[in-house]
Amino acid sequence: MTMWQPHLEDFPGPRYKAIADAIARAISDGELQAGERLPTHRELAERLGVTVGTVTRAYAEAEARGLTSGTVGRGTFVRERRLQAPAMITPPAPGLIDLSVNRPALAYQAPELSQVLGAIAGSLDLSSLLDYAPDTGLARHRDAGAQFLGMLGVDYAPEQVVISCGAQHALLTVLTALTEPGDVLLVEALAYPGLLAVANQARLQVVPVAMDADGLLPEALREAARTHRPRLLACVPTLHNPTTAVLPAARRAEIAEIAREYDFLLLDDDVYGFAVPDRPPALSTYAPERSCYVTCTSKALVPGLRIGYIGTPAAYTARISAAVRTSVWMAPPLMAEIAARWIEDGTAQRLMDWQRGEAGARQALAAQMLAGFPHQAQPQGFHLWLPLPEPWRESEFVAAARARGVAVAPADLFAVQRGAAPPALRLCVSAPPTIEVLRAGLSVVAELLAQPPGAPLLF
Repeated sequence: MTMWQPHLEDFPGPRYKAIADAIARAISDGELQAGERLPTHRELAERLGVTVGTVTRAYAEAEARGLTSGTVGRGTFVRERRLQAPAMITPPAPGLIDLSVNRPALAYQAPELSQVLGAIAGSLDLSSLLDYAPDTGLARHRDAGAQFLGMLGVDYAPEQVVISCGAQHALLTVLTALTEPGDVLLVEALAYPGLLAVANQARLQVVPVAMDADGLLPEALREAARTHRPRLLACVPTLHNPTTAVLPAARRAEIAEIAREYDFLLLDDDVYGFAVPDRPPALSTYAPERSCYVTCTSKALVPGLRIGYIGTPAAYTARISAAVRTSVWMAPPLMAEIAARWIEDGTAQRLMDWQRGEAGARQALAAQMLAGFPHQAQPQGFHLWLPLPEPWRESEFVAAARARGVAVAPADLFAVQRGAAPPALRLCVSAPPTIEVLRAGLSVVAELLAQPPGAPLLF
């Protein structure tokens, strides 16, 4: 048994919380190794001069954070620190109808790409696109990024815009720039797996915050902030992934006030915001001094472009650009040039308008084909959220759909805490190549929903 003992004077707040924080720091610093057994509840209580109940509560808190595991009769042990990413959604095998990956529809972009590549090739001077660029991006590309953010309703000066290699890289950049290992990251109880992967890689303590049909609950956020003293909250306020919730304006304002009260930062992930024309103002606009706004061209324009834009307070620009330099040195200037030209000549706006129209037609089809099965969706969103009727279980439905040639994403892929996801599916209506393929996939889903697990389906 380890003789480890925390020094609680370094950790203000309730004693149980201080003990859990000390465990987290000791693991992060290497003082406690995976597999080590912690002192018994009674032994640690005697050493620290606290009650056994305080230690019991502290160990429960540490286990809830994923730091330890306890077994009756054996003791409490430091858990293995897993650096691999949590389960991620990957494209299905060829031949399956894909309703699992949240990509935009792809049909209208190829001619536009051909045209802009020809224009770039005919430019008199391509040298600026062939050499290394500043880690923040070329000045002209940052100007275009600021213009793009303005199209989405947020106001950042070009010098406050940092260019990334898509939104996933933007999440990595912001979290590694503004947090330290062991910091607490608050997230929605159901969260994007890519965010959880980044948090895992950054060795952050991820704490879920309860939601309802409208998104993050401010009262739950306040309690989490009071209890865990977070460094940052990361969330998707508009067209939440996976539930499609759009956080009301009043909640956004309250969340901003809670962030000020408890002094934590906000990461406003707005990659889907363009798909909700009547959305409330971005969360970051309510607390711009402590918010980083993230969006990208992958959902709005085309996935392969891999250009993201980070709007940041001036105080954090240098740290975020340094994180870009550390991870990829710079976003590719050629890709940023394509995005900039599309933004400047109106192509970006046309592509977003087309995406909304295409998604609207697909959502209308889904509403028709899933009539009678309650689900949550936005009229021009890329995905919908489908609770499973009894007696279906997620694993059974996913397997049954796959056997019929359809890939879907179960709710447990998004659950921050194992076993905490409701029985539900995320269906991505924009993923199939055509609306006819979507119709075929939804037909399978509807047939399965109408019958109990294991019932023979008629072809």
